[in-house]
This record gives sequence, C-alpha cells and structure tokens, in this order.
Amino acid sequence: MANELNHIIVHVKDRHRTAEFLTELTGTGKPVDWGRFTQVTSSNGVGVDFADDLVPADAINGSHLAYLVTDEEFDAILGRITERGLRYWADPAHSVEGEINTDYGGRGLYTEDPGGTLNLEFMTTPYGDEPAARPAPPSRR
Repeated sequence: MANELNHIIVHVKDRHRTAEFLTELTGTGKPVDWGRFTQVTSSNGVGVDFADDLVPADAINGSHLAYLVTDEEFDAILGRITERGLRYWADPAHSVEGEINTDYGGRGLYTEDPGGTLNLEFMTTPYGDEPAARPAPPSRR
C-alpha cells in the first residue's frame, strides 16, 4: 500500500469555530464531529481533525495548513475573506498585509482562523524550486 496521508490533528482554541471558518472560506461541506474532534475533509480525502481539549489553550503553538485551489476557488475564497473584512497577507511571516503573492506563477495568500492559532494558506500553483526572483539588496563593498 502506498504511503498516503489519511488525517492530521490540529490543536486550536475552538474546534467548532475553526472548522466552520475553514468550510465557510472554502465553500465545502459542513464539518463533522467525530468523538473529541471536529473534522473537515479535503477534496482529496485527507481529514483535518481539529481538537481543542488535548492541550491547554496557552500551550497551543501555531499550525499551518496549505490548500491548492483552482483560480475560481481562489477568487471565491478571496471574496469571502474581503466580504468579512478579514486580514490576509502575501507571505507566511504576515509582513505584507492586504496583498496576495504571485510566487511560482500563481496566486497565494495567508489568513488566520478566528482563534489566531492556525495559519491558512491558499495557493493556485504548487511550490517550485524557488519563488520568483526578487531584486538583490545593494552591495556594501
């Protein structure tokens, strides 16, 4: 059997709120409670199980989920983000706010779940070797 990712557990402050947020942005089916987890299943069958009771809220570290989407899905997601007045960034460090990136010949953005513990990335093109070249800083010789 091939090595295939089946599910991942992501620790958040409010599993229901985060799962609903993700499904609202992506326009996918409702999350499903499964024991102590709330699961969102991606279109390729990978379950993202959100948990809010396995570690104390002050011990939760930031997590990152990246979704490869079509151009049409990206437009819809960006529309939902702007309609809600949510913050988004062009980069994972959140230094370029309110813009998208065009790295690797596609479009991408980052936003956070309502609890601020999950960094969500949506991109239209998978990563390549290196993003588009940026100008080098001036030499200090």
